[in-house]
Amino acid sequence: MRALVYASPRMVKVEDWPRPHIVPGEVEIAVTTAGICGADVTGFLGRSRRRKPPLILGHELVGLTAEGRRVVADPLISCGRCAQCVSSKGNLCRNLRLLGMDRTDGCFAEYVAVPTAQVHEIPNELDDARAVLAEPLASVVHLFRLAALQPQLRIGIVGAGTMGSMVLQLALQQGMREVLVEEVNESRRAAAATMGATLAVNPGTEARDFAGSGLDVVVDACGTDEARREAFDLCRPAGTVVLLGLARERSEINFAASIRNEHRVLMSFGYTKEDFTHSLNLLAARAIDLRPWTAQMALEEGQQAFERMTCARGDTLKMILRV
Repeated sequence: MRALVYASPRMVKVEDWPRPHIVPGEVEIAVTTAGICGADVTGFLGRSRRRKPPLILGHELVGLTAEGRRVVADPLISCGRCAQCVSSKGNLCRNLRLLGMDRTDGCFAEYVAVPTAQVHEIPNELDDARAVLAEPLASVVHLFRLAALQPQLRIGIVGAGTMGSMVLQLALQQGMREVLVEEVNESRRAAAATMGATLAVNPGTEARDFAGSGLDVVVDACGTDEARREAFDLCRPAGTVVLLGLARERSEINFAASIRNEHRVLMSFGYTKEDFTHSLNLLAARAIDLRPWTAQMALEEGQQAFERMTCARGDTLKMILRV
């Protein structure tokens, strides 16, 4: 089969790769569309300890089963037996596997093997460009559930990439009173304004003036050192900081100031099966849509697609590969 293989840092190339070996309890999916995630970009740049070449990256997919059913797949594969799994927290499973990580091949290929229980049939009305968002949107749904966000809050979002933009759309859909978006990329700031952000600006004085004495909730959707510090700085005393971004493993934070402000700090990772189902329902209801800011390229153009997402992102919030 054709596969886009991570061959070395900053290089992917289409190769002839063995078709997946299907074991009992798995289903083979013929991939039609695959989304490039920030984690894939981190792997492409050679910055992921758990993505080593040669490896087929990718975990966001839409495809067809052998029977012709259109499906998406939940790529977080938990063991189902540990304490976290039996308490419905499979995202924290110590044996967790993800497509396109470690030695589990991903979906940047013609075919991928997925446990049958992870496969969800989708209606024809849900086109590929929206359906491929099911996995990243599930992480946003999980964040909102953990933070128990209520209408009429003032919320800040640091970073307006794919995740930050979906946090923005869901925040507006759930009736947040004001939403501040901080983003260094001009095109992405413009996209956030078009989506309905109350204010979309560069980090700096204008954002601080808008925040005033602080925002109720601030979500770091980047994970850089600067973004994490900014999230704490924008949060009001007794407010909530939600850390979502994974760009850096370690950051220096002024915890003494945060302690004095009694910040509530939440860290959100992945999603549960219930979050994934809710994500599909939101997409089917057209509550979330990044299609105006989505680019599509062929699998054979994978190198150019990754280069665009690392060097010239512009107003592209989502890059999808047609397989």
